[in-house]
Amino acid sequence: MYASKLYSWKFIVPAFLLFFVLFLVPNLMGFYYSLTNWNAMSDQVKFIGLDNFIEVFTDKSNFRFIYNTLMFAIVTSILKAVIGLGLALMLNEGVKSKNYLRTIFFMPVVISNLIVGLIFQQIYNPDTGILNGFLEAIGLGAFSQSWIGDPKLAIWSSMGVEIWKASGFNMVIFLAGLQMVPKDMYEAADMDGANYWNKLIKVTIPFLIPSITINMMLNVISGLKVFDVIFALTNGGPGRASEVINLTIFNQFGLGTYGYGTALGVILFLFLAVISIGLVKIFTRPEVSGR
Repeated sequence: MYASKLYSWKFIVPAFLLFFVLFLVPNLMGFYYSLTNWNAMSDQVKFIGLDNFIEVFTDKSNFRFIYNTLMFAIVTSILKAVIGLGLALMLNEGVKSKNYLRTIFFMPVVISNLIVGLIFQQIYNPDTGILNGFLEAIGLGAFSQSWIGDPKLAIWSSMGVEIWKASGFNMVIFLAGLQMVPKDMYEAADMDGANYWNKLIKVTIPFLIPSITINMMLNVISGLKVFDVIFALTNGGPGRASEVINLTIFNQFGLGTYGYGTALGVILFLFLAVISIGLVKIFTRPEVSGR
């Protein structure tokens, strides 16, 4: 009996040690250093309490990257899920070459974000870019823009890249969810005279709640943590028009203000925790999940 209990601990202890050493300790140290003036200009690390956090929220210039990050997460999360669901519904039917189409739509997911950012730099180029060239070729040259050079468009152009790249990932998760919908539910709906939209709302969507939850969680987390696409595409410019939290953290560490950068990292962690818990609560309510 004792040996069997000890056997289970042999599996738990190594995993806990890895979690403790590689996750818990660094995070606790990071929280401590966010309360200090740790920087490259001094060898002494002085405890300053919440000064770094107060500076983050009292410096009005920071509101821009906080707004950009939240908008990026909200807009891309919704559109990636909507487009992914549309693709999944289309490719779950008897479409010819649907397996090839699934592969094509998923392919952007496996491309490095840095490479995608560099590619879209050329696509968005106002003079030689494919996008403006295409608009001119179809007679819509009046809509040509400086897509990443205009402060009002830069963050939205970055969102477009993220949506293009990650919608295929949402599609795959929705396709997996669609395989779990019982066929007899559709047959019963057909007998009741339900049309396509009735079946979508009353049958398909309720069974896709777990898939929606997973997609929205992953979308929001990736949206709040966005860095490499912005870094490669605009580097936060022009000015700070498309700057996001992770890019600011990167820049602060580059400037040697480690304590301030770590405080931003803690704030990002808290954003992720609160929003993720909120999403789980919303999508797992009995009236939503149908339980």
